[in-house]
Amino acid sequence: MNLYSISSEWISVGFERYRIGDLLLNAGTQEVTRGGSVISVPKLSFKLLLSLARHAPNVVSTQKLEEEVWSGLVVDKGTINKRVLLLRKALGESKGKVPYITVVRGSGYRLDVPVTRVDSEPGKSKSRRPDQQGFFQRSSSVMRVVSYWLLGIVAILVLYQGFQNATQKSTDSGVGKSSPDESQLAAAYDRRSIAVLPFVDLSEGNDHQFLADGIAEEVINLLAGMDGLSVAARRSSFSFRNTALGAMEIADYLRVGTVLEGSIRHEGGQIRVTAQLIDTRSGYHLWSKHYDQSLDQVFEVQDDIAVNIAAALKLTLADSEKPDSSKNTTSDMEAFTFYLKGRELLNDRIRLRTEGLQDAAGFFQEAVRLDPKFARAHAGVAAAYWLLTSYDPSLDRESYFDKARTSAQFAIEIDPSSTDALGVLASIHSARGEIESAVALFEQIRRIGSKDSNILHWQATLHMRLGYFHQLIDELTETYNRDPLNQHIGWSLAAALNFSGHPQEAAKILDKLDDFAYRDYNLGLTAIYTGDYPRARELLRNAQLRSGILPAVYADMVIDGLQDPNGPGQYAQKLVSAARRGELDRLVAFEALLTLGSPRAFDLGIDPLKDINKTQILAQVWNNWAVALRQDSRFKEWVRKLGYVDFWRKHSWPDRCRPISLSDFACN
Repeated sequence: MNLYSISSEWISVGFERYRIGDLLLNAGTQEVTRGGSVISVPKLSFKLLLSLARHAPNVVSTQKLEEEVWSGLVVDKGTINKRVLLLRKALGESKGKVPYITVVRGSGYRLDVPVTRVDSEPGKSKSRRPDQQGFFQRSSSVMRVVSYWLLGIVAILVLYQGFQNATQKSTDSGVGKSSPDESQLAAAYDRRSIAVLPFVDLSEGNDHQFLADGIAEEVINLLAGMDGLSVAARRSSFSFRNTALGAMEIADYLRVGTVLEGSIRHEGGQIRVTAQLIDTRSGYHLWSKHYDQSLDQVFEVQDDIAVNIAAALKLTLADSEKPDSSKNTTSDMEAFTFYLKGRELLNDRIRLRTEGLQDAAGFFQEAVRLDPKFARAHAGVAAAYWLLTSYDPSLDRESYFDKARTSAQFAIEIDPSSTDALGVLASIHSARGEIESAVALFEQIRRIGSKDSNILHWQATLHMRLGYFHQLIDELTETYNRDPLNQHIGWSLAAALNFSGHPQEAAKILDKLDDFAYRDYNLGLTAIYTGDYPRARELLRNAQLRSGILPAVYADMVIDGLQDPNGPGQYAQKLVSAARRGELDRLVAFEALLTLGSPRAFDLGIDPLKDINKTQILAQVWNNWAVALRQDSRFKEWVRKLGYVDFWRKHSWPDRCRPISLSDFACN
């Protein structure tokens, strides 16, 4: 950062303080306090709060926030909304209380609490008016010039002192001393670890982001197949789209030594692709190149980028590792374009939900119509149909399973190594209780060498339902380190840790999953495990369960039952009665009873193969405190119906069960 940028930033915020409800924002110290205690607010969230305070009580448009918070960078509404949610979390907003920030639909955001500008002198404050001018706007031009001059001198002194300190540290390190930060950096840095950031669409109209994402995603896949190279997963590296973070900061978060950035520009049938590989320790470019090609040469461009990265990182590629992105794809560029559009929506399904998956299926089907031998498009149709059953419970699950299976089988006939199609088939078998078939397909995927985080999540979910947790932790930890922003992997690892008796470690992971819909519920489970019932009660009230919302009154029954020294019997009866009277959804009651660890869950007559769409629910029978549930005779009927017992006898018994005779077993 140069001197001018430092001094201008100080000038813009250095003299501002705002009282925002019970908060005090000090722009000079970059702090937010409540009652004298500092609240940890990330830098970007601080800038957002400052912008809202400056304009209070007016509504601030998303365009204005882009200008003031993201320095003019164009970001989508989802990015702004996520930042608002993070700010709310940092400020400690809770349900039932007046929020600090209100969304004004179609307009923007505004602060919903009183805001006053606080003078630098104690005891003086002014109500913030929409037309109020800042300090330098009220000052004379002479005072403004003097202030700039004085702040410039201060900046020079600070920079000089920083230089002196850096020189001293350098001298110290020369005689064998190293700071902890330097040691940690040296330990984390590895040039042969890389994150491929989403390529930027510079096309006129910015309507080819799907193509930019498709190129970057394919480069990730090509690099992941190279021996000796660690590649950050797509979901994590693409999470930094539209952020103000630089390549060095992103690399530090993902713990990689190199970052690939790029852009595309599409015009007519031509594309211009720019790619640059950056060493994150030095900031220097290791390699960069511009490509001006026709669209039908995009596969050659992807391959060349991957080959040049391997050369820059001094990797030796075996013949089997040499990239060929044209393999198992299509020569029909229109079909390829529809496929990329579908893939973009499929990858964004957590945000777009059912509508996005339906549109994705439509794009994949159009790609198949144009090229019936396009294996990836068939696999895309299969994935969209299978995932729709999880996002829309109103659908006929078996009908969609059949559609997904048909498309997956088409894909496999064309490309037997299609791990996307094999993963869908394995998951359908898993959901139908066809355990042996599911496990066999997951093992086939493993032999092919897939590193797809989503497929590992599906496999881990199946193993946890079967009662296996400990053996999952190492592989899930390795994948989580490679894909730390994948909420599905984060949940899978946290669940395995909690089932295995490590609730504190599980809670640390769950705390980072800001967008995970079931985070509070799963944090509630970790709190139950540690005996922190007040926190568990707070987290479970109105929490989103897999089956629906758990109303506060019934969440209280769960916690009261766990705390009652006489056992949870009377509270379990109340939950069963509420479900039978129709006051509480039957599946929500069932999940609440599993959380309570009560065998009364079986009183509700839930069919595990027909009534439960979200199979993660089935794993809750393994909660550490649910011993009475597992010792109930109906539990044995339950796991036999699911096909677990035959699988256990053939392979190995799970962590909490053991055989007691040739025909019987016991669980604790």
